Amino acid sequence: MDLTVWEPHIRKVCGLHGFGCEKVVPGVPGTFPTFIVEVGEEKAPISNIAIVVKFFGPLFDGTGSFNIEREIGRWLDAHPLSIVSPAILADGKLDHDWQYLIFEYVGRVSIGQVRDKLSVNDWLSIAHQMGEYIHRFHALTLDQQQELPRSIQPRMQKFTSFIKQQRVNCQANHQLWNDLPLHLVSQIEGFLLPLEQLIDLTSLPHLIHADLTADHILGCMGEGEWQTLAVIDWGDAMTGNLLYELVALHLDLFHSDKNLLRACLEAYGLSRFYKHDFPRKAFSMVLLHQFPMPAEIYAPFLEVKSLHELAERLFAI
Repeated sequence: MDLTVWEPHIRKVCGLHGFGCEKVVPGVPGTFPTFIVEVGEEKAPISNIAIVVKFFGPLFDGTGSFNIEREIGRWLDAHPLSIVSPAILADGKLDHDWQYLIFEYVGRVSIGQVRDKLSVNDWLSIAHQMGEYIHRFHALTLDQQQELPRSIQPRMQKFTSFIKQQRVNCQANHQLWNDLPLHLVSQIEGFLLPLEQLIDLTSLPHLIHADLTADHILGCMGEGEWQTLAVIDWGDAMTGNLLYELVALHLDLFHSDKNLLRACLEAYGLSRFYKHDFPRKAFSMVLLHQFPMPAEIYAPFLEVKSLHELAERLFAI
């Protein structure tokens, strides 16, 4: 992100909301441009001496992500979870194509930045904590869905329609993405489970974060141990289920470590619906995901002969 391009816009946004702008630092590269702004102690209208400014443009459904992240953020302010998310301090429109959110700054690192420094016990603690966290978030948005803003209220029909369309396009998507070993692509149609075995149609719908990667969990090393302090980036939140939530959580955050997956699911409390044929259900949802998997996900498994074997290697616990 070129600061010479973005800094004038950042200064304009800060000025509109009464924040100083002493120094601008680009955030971690992602879908939408994000910047950390040091506002200075004397120019901060609140206690924050730094803020985060995130811009949403015309690409990648920026308007949709802006609305979701704003509404989820406001709702979380009134329904805090065991791991907090940064408060939204302001929002607005830069011009016809660009909107923005201003967040409080959580001066910590992401798990992705310190992954190699974490101990086995740190990871098991993270896995357990994330299991409890997603269980609470899923349950809360189910129980209190009528209190959610109408635009983000969970709707089972939205999720089932989405998965049906992903299934129609699934084999063509993977041929285009070239993410799977080529000899496995032709097996997709015979491997995917029917909708009613992937989604519990008898249960009430709930929201999921849908992008719980290592870059979106912030914390610090306190007394030699990792402490999780915040979950960020709610722009992909959607109606979904545990299987779809696990795609980013297991493959990115846990790096496909099945010991961590087991600890997470024990804390979550896996229902009978998910326990039956779990590896195939979980990997079916990976194949149906809206985005291709990075090459490193499948790199250790290039020799597998079938999607069934790959599902077992990734998800059998």
